[in-house]
Amino acid sequence: MKHINIISLIQANDSLEDDDFDNLMKLHGIKLRKGEINDLIELINELEHLPSNINLFDTFYVDYKIPQIGKEFDLLRFSEKTIINIELKKTCTKEKARGQLLRNLYYLNFTGRKVHAFTYVSDDAMLYHLDDDQRLVKVDPSILRALLKKQKPNQTENIDNLFDPSDYLVSPFNSTNRFLNNEYFLTHQQEEFRSLILSSVDKPKAARFISVTGGAGTGKTLLIYDIAKELKNTEKNLLIIHCGYLNSGQIKLNSKGWEIIEIKDYHNCNLADYDTIIIDEAQRIYTEQLEDIIQKVKKARGNCIFSYDKAQTLSKREEKTDIDAEINKIKTLTSYRLSEKIRTNKEIAEFIKALFNNKRNHSLTNKSNIEINYFDSVEDAKSYLSGLDQSEWEVIRFTPSQYNIEHHEKYFSQTGNTSHQVIGQEFDGVAIPIDQFFGYDTNGDLHYKGRAYYHAAKMLFQNITRARKRLKLVIIKNTEILGRCVSILQ
Repeated sequence: MKHINIISLIQANDSLEDDDFDNLMKLHGIKLRKGEINDLIELINELEHLPSNINLFDTFYVDYKIPQIGKEFDLLRFSEKTIINIELKKTCTKEKARGQLLRNLYYLNFTGRKVHAFTYVSDDAMLYHLDDDQRLVKVDPSILRALLKKQKPNQTENIDNLFDPSDYLVSPFNSTNRFLNNEYFLTHQQEEFRSLILSSVDKPKAARFISVTGGAGTGKTLLIYDIAKELKNTEKNLLIIHCGYLNSGQIKLNSKGWEIIEIKDYHNCNLADYDTIIIDEAQRIYTEQLEDIIQKVKKARGNCIFSYDKAQTLSKREEKTDIDAEINKIKTLTSYRLSEKIRTNKEIAEFIKALFNNKRNHSLTNKSNIEINYFDSVEDAKSYLSGLDQSEWEVIRFTPSQYNIEHHEKYFSQTGNTSHQVIGQEFDGVAIPIDQFFGYDTNGDLHYKGRAYYHAAKMLFQNITRARKRLKLVIIKNTEILGRCVSILQ
């Protein structure tokens, strides 16, 4: 994204043809609505724009979004030590304005720079400032003008580099303390769904069924566990049934008074004792378990929330069962689908799409977070994976069969987490091996030609989508996959 002089922006809006103005906006990565431009004009008038102080309005980032997170800011201006943030509103209550600036402060504070946060409400011609005590106070425009004059912007800095997505991507499982301490914010879409779901389950007693779905990286787990935390805080009886093994984060939550169980143990609980039951990773539930839970919830007139991604199945049985279709047969079901990708690195996500189908076009702008290693020796590959720094890399192994020895067991140590054990989790760095039995079918889709009890291609997808920041592929005796990876990254 490019910075711009906002006086130049306003004059371009006034004088250019629509196509020329749109092209200028695209060049700077700006998507401003007409009303927002009018609000900006009103703000400039309040700041008493004169030819002698036009440089005060230079080096602004307009409509900036934090990469990967998607968090938006109307106006940002950076110097080595400070950030000036201005939000533009036609009309807005002080409560909403303060809430937005507090959110902005949360994200901008991770840069280590002093943040001066303002909201300008054009209908009232009012400028508000979030003071050091986080109070929203009305200020004279001269306060903002003085800060702009004092600030010395760095015109060559790449501000994208100031933001580390791992600072904001809080997981209930991998950042449990931060989750419990409320050190996170939800997206607008998550907040909307949260409000609707909480309102629904708080209504008079009746059997209610809700589904929350979305692809990898859309924040289902955080949303569902945030809802669970709110229900706990209001002293509702809550049970979370996890369709997989409990991870260390869930075990820690249980030690703090939560009640999270594995699906195999649900028969030990009287479901009628709970106001709300959350079934997480529901795509993995057995049909008879699903039917039994539905009947018990109906009988108890309770609430049941299903959270799942139908693409994240790990066995042929799960794929064939199609639990998504079974859940959608519930007549009273209310469905919410998360669509905003907030927890997946954009480049890694594009790489995964191209890797899993060799006919898909690809255009990666940043390739530094994806690393390729090739080995012709299984033993050397295993040694390399075993020697990786465990504080930096999560080596995820395919879940082995309980009945047969499978080829992929040869290059894994037995200490790493399996595909089934990392369900719902995320890691900054993930290392994944790909052996010679992976290839492409006539449709271009990635498939596995070796013997495996669980669906190897789906396990690979599960494992690779756990990567939050960095991905390391270890390719073993597979020149076809190596060639595809090289072509994607060139």
